[in-house]
Amino acid sequence: MNRLLTTVVGTVVESWQELRVHRGRVVLSLVGVTIAVASLAVVVGFGALAERVTAAFNEQYGGRPATYQVTGSSSAAGDGTGAAAAADADALDRELRAGAERYRVRFATEASFTQRPVQFPDGVTLAQGVTVDPAYAEMHRVRIDDGSWFTEDDRERLAPALVVNQAFLDRLGSPDVVTHPVVRLPGTPDVTAVVIGRYASSEYDTEPMFYQLADSVATANAVASPDDGSQRLFEVWVPEHDGKAVAQRIASDAERALGPGWTVDATRSDAAGSVDGDPLGALRWVIAGVAVLVLVLGGLGLLNVSLVSVRQRIREIGIRRGVGATAGRIFVAVLLENVLGTLVAGGVGVMIGAAVLGNGTVRGLITNGVDVGGAPFPVEAALIGVGSALLVGALAGFLPAIVAVRVKVIDAIRY
Repeated sequence: MNRLLTTVVGTVVESWQELRVHRGRVVLSLVGVTIAVASLAVVVGFGALAERVTAAFNEQYGGRPATYQVTGSSSAAGDGTGAAAAADADALDRELRAGAERYRVRFATEASFTQRPVQFPDGVTLAQGVTVDPAYAEMHRVRIDDGSWFTEDDRERLAPALVVNQAFLDRLGSPDVVTHPVVRLPGTPDVTAVVIGRYASSEYDTEPMFYQLADSVATANAVASPDDGSQRLFEVWVPEHDGKAVAQRIASDAERALGPGWTVDATRSDAAGSVDGDPLGALRWVIAGVAVLVLVLGGLGLLNVSLVSVRQRIREIGIRRGVGATAGRIFVAVLLENVLGTLVAGGVGVMIGAAVLGNGTVRGLITNGVDVGGAPFPVEAALIGVGSALLVGALAGFLPAIVAVRVKVIDAIRY
């Protein structure tokens, strides 16, 4: 055991010394590998970030897997307007909430799009909004940049709470959310609401938008209008393996409780349920193809330099064979020279890739301001970069090591 350990350590030290002696050759041979690994790290990191951004966008709009929208309609609702239609919508909402509680659904929310007139300093504007429950933020990855999101206590506010985007605040004169600025919502009667938070939004969201809390004073006089195609929606976030059954039970229980003339349906709304197979599969294949191409080019460059280097060292290798170095020792030493060198090159390449993707401007262009979570530089990109460097070193060093083993003492004399 001691002899084996001594041999291994000695071979590693010997290979490292060879790298130090031939610094110029090593640097020359590893420049290509460094560039290849850096490119590979950037490509893989870009792909990982792109996947996370795509998933984040999908979850913002459609919900996390598995989110189901439960909607209903009554044959007696007429044109969907008036007090009777509002009463039907309230009855459906009560039954759906009762069903979600009955089946112990932890995340359930109203998610109805609406329009409300808002009195800004420069005039009244019809702003787009969404009526939600506190669970909506977790279900749709809503990130709060300033202030806070809704809590159950906010339902009882005499001044109803709103969470708005930056464009909404800009129209108010850019007040600090901490001061809880107020805004008038004209209606019957007028409502004075208080802004409690600002959610993260894209730079392209230039129109004022807001979230308002369901079952609160803010929604007392706000009914979804059929004229703009809006509809009162209810969503549940359930486990993927049995979520469909749970959502359908909630819908069927509500339909049965509401009586004849009602139709209640549950439809999956998240991207994973609306796309057959892996929705990001094509992106992964493209990224994998580019990564393999970059890796092959880097490996071929290193192989060429390594072969030339071994042929130039025939005299040195022959002398080492003459003083007792075994074929195995020569093979491992030459192989390790490449592996150790590419390991260093891989580390440098990963750091370059991390610096590129960690740049705020580059990352902003990829994520478009979306909060994707996770490490600033994807861990899988670092692991793949270092691992590929080791693989390239081993493969590119194998053939030169075979050539080195075949060198004889007589070759050194003739060289």
